[in-house]
Amino acid sequence: MIPSFNYQRWILLFGDVVLILLATQLSPWLRMGRPFNVFDIHTGASTFTLLLYVIMLYIFDMYNIGRAFRSADTVLRIAVTVCAVAVFSAFLFYSLPNWQYGRGILFIQILLVWGFLTGWRWIYSFIFSISLNKKDVLILGAGRCGTALRHLLEAEFSPYRVVGFLDDDPAKQGKVMGSPKVLGPTERFKEIASKMRVNTAILAITHDRPSGLVRRVLEARLNGMSIMEMPTVYEVLTKRVPVKHICDHWLLFTDGFYLVSKEYMQKVKRLVDFVISALLLLGTLPITVLSALAIRFDSPGPVFFKQERVGKNGLVFVLWKFRSMRQDAEQNGAVWAEEIDSRVTRVGKWIRLLRIDEIPQLYNVFRGEMSLIGPRPERPEFIQELEKQIPYYSIRHSVRPGISGWAQVNYRYGASVEDALRKLEYDLYYIKNMSLLLDFKIILKTIGVVLFGQGAR
Repeated sequence: MIPSFNYQRWILLFGDVVLILLATQLSPWLRMGRPFNVFDIHTGASTFTLLLYVIMLYIFDMYNIGRAFRSADTVLRIAVTVCAVAVFSAFLFYSLPNWQYGRGILFIQILLVWGFLTGWRWIYSFIFSISLNKKDVLILGAGRCGTALRHLLEAEFSPYRVVGFLDDDPAKQGKVMGSPKVLGPTERFKEIASKMRVNTAILAITHDRPSGLVRRVLEARLNGMSIMEMPTVYEVLTKRVPVKHICDHWLLFTDGFYLVSKEYMQKVKRLVDFVISALLLLGTLPITVLSALAIRFDSPGPVFFKQERVGKNGLVFVLWKFRSMRQDAEQNGAVWAEEIDSRVTRVGKWIRLLRIDEIPQLYNVFRGEMSLIGPRPERPEFIQELEKQIPYYSIRHSVRPGISGWAQVNYRYGASVEDALRKLEYDLYYIKNMSLLLDFKIILKTIGVVLFGQGAR
């Protein structure tokens, strides 16, 4: 069993709930000058604001254990969280006057919550950075895969501590691979594990495993050793699939991916896409009209930009977007978008930042060519090149592409083959673990990404 960060998230969440409840109880006391039980008097409002705080904290990535909490970014994100809660609360209290705290109490509450949660995350980060009880492991294989694994396990919040490598290459014996060294060949696996008092090993040889190594690993497992594969550990700790370190055998026998073939999952997902895209097309109609007028007056050319993209099963479809570049942006052929792209118009800069340029893609979702959530569709010109350079790239075409996806909420805007590789790792994780719950998490995270302008280009 691989330790995950779930228990740390539960501790973080528990602390948030306690502090939010404490702020809620203290607010009327500070405002009125006398204590009274706010939960009895304002039960509905207290429950609503508590749930809203937790949801907003998730949206703004405040339950991401890998984030550096002792930073100005954390202070800003929590400030935005409490402001968002204040706006929603004010709207609700206006609609349901019997629930309202009163403006003074609400103002004191959001100040207390901001201070409490900011301080809690700084304390939490400090406590876990010094008290995390790491488990000693041996890495079997000191090659490229083993080195990549060592870098991952050196992270501050990794649950493992690498005590050494085992490798059968005579040239690597005794060699220091970062901080730990190669302790010996794999034939001494049992002896070295006993000497180091290590009961866990990670197999970091994913291709062309010698039969002797497999027998030794099997023997160690039968004797009580915990044996894990590098791709599985990597996936649990990073929420990505290490594309360069997997093989057909791992894809065939690992848990997951079977959801893609379950017909009921596809039908439910399609029904959700159809209903939500129809509602959003109607709800965003005023924004669509205003954006179309702004684009028309800002620069010559059509309002909509149509481009061929590759969808499910490799079928090509026409994707719709608001035009955000000059009409002659690709007169010399298809190129990657740049961080500061001179082809982007004045209006285009803003509609990209606010993701308004993506609204017409709801039409693609409505037609069934795309989904709300899935891997971003890529252009045929780039697909041909990426499939040559990146293994298993075609797997992302086993599901409908999406307006947003796991890669979009976890990684920056991609503009290179290396970026495409990293995003494929996230896409494969999504396909492997696809569920409506994961889709809902992505939708919530997408809101935070849009509000903070991450990845827009």
